[in-house]
Amino acid sequence: MSNKNKKQIALLDYIVDLFQRYEQGQASNSAKQALDSWTPDMSDIENYPMDEQKITDARKKVSRHVTAHIRRDQRRRNIQPLRNLYQRYAAIAAIVVLIGGGTWIAYQGTSDFLQPGTNRTADAPKAWATDDTHRTTVTLPDGTVVQLNAGSRLEITEATFNRQKREVWLSGEAFFEVAKNPEKPFIIHTGTMQTTVRGTSFNVKAYGELGENVVSVRNGRVEIVENRKTIAVLTANRRMKYRTTDGHTEISNADWRDAAGWMEGRLVLNEASAEELRLRLRQQFGVTVRIENDALSGRLLSGIFRKESTLEEVMATIGEIHQVHYKIQNNQVTITP
Repeated sequence: MSNKNKKQIALLDYIVDLFQRYEQGQASNSAKQALDSWTPDMSDIENYPMDEQKITDARKKVSRHVTAHIRRDQRRRNIQPLRNLYQRYAAIAAIVVLIGGGTWIAYQGTSDFLQPGTNRTADAPKAWATDDTHRTTVTLPDGTVVQLNAGSRLEITEATFNRQKREVWLSGEAFFEVAKNPEKPFIIHTGTMQTTVRGTSFNVKAYGELGENVVSVRNGRVEIVENRKTIAVLTANRRMKYRTTDGHTEISNADWRDAAGWMEGRLVLNEASAEELRLRLRQQFGVTVRIENDALSGRLLSGIFRKESTLEEVMATIGEIHQVHYKIQNNQVTITP
């Protein structure tokens, strides 16, 4: 993947995250004003040389995020303003994908809109982002080590990080080995949920498209808060699944090594939905998944595959267990009843 495409994907991830903050009331005033007042102009894209497949894939990614938030917020707020927000969201995403964002926004990993020519301020956040098939390791200023899974984004505010507290914002999945500091709590923001620790290691899965946040602890003590209410306190080999659509919370025993299997290159499905299967196969093998006629509707998939497992082996196992058929062709897996 070219650096230009990686930058466009990172920018799209940034916009998705910004709109999530807008919906949750966490966006800064300048970002809110920019979103409320901006009217998309699609005229710039008329002569742009388009890659239809990339555009289609990017629009699908945007659609997954938007749909998840519309379903979640339908019960909480009037749907008409949300539809208006969706229209701006979709138009912005289209412009970013088609022209790379260069005509209206300069992406520098910030939490606000930066108009062309705007300089970074001293308190501008720093961000790390990965594409759909690559992982990276980040060492934060306090010594905390973060393994960032594919299709993920991590952000800190450099000017304030590691002062009174240590705060990061995550979308996607990461394994944290938090440097011990009893005086400065380490807080991970994932949507409306906050995970607070002072020195421990654990995995956080918070892909917006999956509609759930999952925290799995290797050691130490982890406190999880949603809308200022403590919903879980976890210790070693305990897991919490939080459904973002309705707030349902489930706490259980679970081997942390399964949750963090992705760091070793293993493919681990633990009561995974069809949507998570799509995500994991895209991360592991770089393929898209098409499911026809509700072939996996209502199914929860479980299985652990070694790093050396091939796509054919994975699909053969899933097909046999769940009595579905599959076809692998041109980097696409088609699943049928």
